[in-house]
Amino acid sequence: MNRICRHFKYCGGCLYQDIPYSEQLQKKEKEIKKMIDFFSLKTELKPINHFSPWFYRNKMEFTFFPDKEKKLILGLHRKDKKRKVFDLEECLIFSEITKELLEVVKEFLKDKYPAYDKFNHTGFLRHLIVREAKFNEELMIGLVTTSSFTLDKQGFLNALRNLSFKEKIKSVFWIINDRVADAVIFEKKELLWGNPFITEKIDSFNFCIFIDTFFQTNSFGINTLYKKIEEYANLTGEEFIWDLYCGVGSIGIFLAKKAKFVWGVELEEKSVETAILNAQINNISNISFICADVKKFLAQNEVPSPHIVIINPPRCGLSKKIKKRLVNLKAPLIFYSSCNPYTFFVDLKDLSLIYDIKFIELFDFFPHTPHLECLAYLRLKERR
Repeated sequence: MNRICRHFKYCGGCLYQDIPYSEQLQKKEKEIKKMIDFFSLKTELKPINHFSPWFYRNKMEFTFFPDKEKKLILGLHRKDKKRKVFDLEECLIFSEITKELLEVVKEFLKDKYPAYDKFNHTGFLRHLIVREAKFNEELMIGLVTTSSFTLDKQGFLNALRNLSFKEKIKSVFWIINDRVADAVIFEKKELLWGNPFITEKIDSFNFCIFIDTFFQTNSFGINTLYKKIEEYANLTGEEFIWDLYCGVGSIGIFLAKKAKFVWGVELEEKSVETAILNAQINNISNISFICADVKKFLAQNEVPSPHIVIINPPRCGLSKKIKKRLVNLKAPLIFYSSCNPYTFFVDLKDLSLIYDIKFIELFDFFPHTPHLECLAYLRLKERR
């Protein structure tokens, strides 16, 4: 069924929504085939994995905005007028709760507080963060404001209790952000109600999602991706695994059940703390998390050499020094996943000096958008 959101003409979130989903998948596969040819890589391209194209995102950040009459708008930025925000009535890639939630929040706030004006840097209301655990059906809500007013905390909570899905709400935060930049920055946060995190179930594991930690956008997709990596790794229980850029530790914890030991490496301290908590709640003891820069970690000799390296870097990809150290490391097997095809292929080209790119597999984590997740299976070339 091909659906079109009522906001499609002016919302910048779903550029492909007017293309039948089967054609979107074909389009993405063709783009990756072109890149394989452009970078002259000899590899197999496996069929693209796809999931439900609707209501798949587990996080959204909505923006408050004052219209010409200073009336409150709550929604997303327009693609034709980037400085403008439109009132959102539905979001077919996020959740069916969107319309009711935004209506209730706006109704409570509209006559009490002004929206933040990012051009003259005045006002109070900035963003509304909503995180939804798709499998566990838990919700987290975060209201982002400046410090120019005092929030009626109890009134806000009472408004949320009028929602038809109020039993799903497990966590409510108030976040203060006085920075000039038009981005969500957690200068101060206060838990108004509930738990400091929600949990998402991936296969048999539960993972904590805090208001300010990264978690893959598509819960359905990572469930499949992790199972695929586990299948291809063919673990025997004797493997040492390095999970670089491990974030909150989800892939390392997922693989640890069949490995000898896993070391997760992550620079962001909050993510490391969450990863340790995730290992504890899942009773995984054969894993350790190291708060360090990946480049510096690769230069040390304190941890046993890995049989398998898992790499899921930021969109900017790997630096030349990191790739040089990976080449010198000569791990027998690397799994490299990325949501940025260009940097993904640049890195694969450099690593192909000593690795065979056995195959590339695609995962459509982002239906109705140009984006997708790529996985590469790299095996160390045999000496001749």
